Amino acid sequence: MNDLTASCYTILGLPQGAPREEVDAAFMRLKSELTGSAANWDRLKEVTWAYETLIESETTAGEEGDRGTRPAIAAIAGDEEQFSLIGLLFPPQLKINLFFFGGRCLIYVLLLIAGVRLMINLPSSEFAGQSFFHNISLPFHEAGHIIFRIFGDFMGVLGGSLTQVLIPLVCLIAFLKRSDVFAASFALWWAGQNFIDMAPYINDARAQQLILLGGVTGQDVPGYHDWNNLLGRLGLLNLDHVIAGTSHFFGALLITAAFVWGGIVLYMQYRNLDR
Repeated sequence: MNDLTASCYTILGLPQGAPREEVDAAFMRLKSELTGSAANWDRLKEVTWAYETLIESETTAGEEGDRGTRPAIAAIAGDEEQFSLIGLLFPPQLKINLFFFGGRCLIYVLLLIAGVRLMINLPSSEFAGQSFFHNISLPFHEAGHIIFRIFGDFMGVLGGSLTQVLIPLVCLIAFLKRSDVFAASFALWWAGQNFIDMAPYINDARAQQLILLGGVTGQDVPGYHDWNNLLGRLGLLNLDHVIAGTSHFFGALLITAAFVWGGIVLYMQYRNLDR
């Protein structure tokens, strides 16, 4: 490895001989940081040059058959498959500003408290529907009715609850593509919150006593209650409490997974603080 290649790894904040996936992740992370509100174009040019130089060096080495100068990349396909998911969920964490790290810790604690409160309140309560996060999900729920109505009346009714879950999952994928895994863990938490948010609505399918948008109940306006409508068509109204419990349980699993994932990411970032 020559001095030029070594300096490129240093500019990207990586050890010499780092594998290609770490090089890609480091470049995307630095690019995102340097083009934000505090843009540093000179530093971005330097980072881009270092990245392109390493990629060109790897390509040239491959064409010449000189394996000794190539970055260390797993040679066994089985190993790549085994560790690809780990690399996606836990990419190398570059130096992180202490202020940003503190903000993420605060967000984590607030979501931990909110998540525990959501999980311990069962679908028979109205806690989820009265939470702050319910008001965030409500516009997506209503928009889902409009979007999915083009696929028929049944999908139009289902589309509200479906969109509540799809939006966080879209955010999850977007954050993973940017290697922003802490934000991705929050998106997973949000998906779990929406499953818990739906549970009281499903639980009320037969009773239809919840106050819905517009200040009415399902009993006041026949066909207005989404889950009475859906489960009635499917002949599953007598299972509304079971389905609600399943939705709540699955949401709790997602929230717990998000806590574990986000906690590990924060620990990795703590070990790499820019002190």
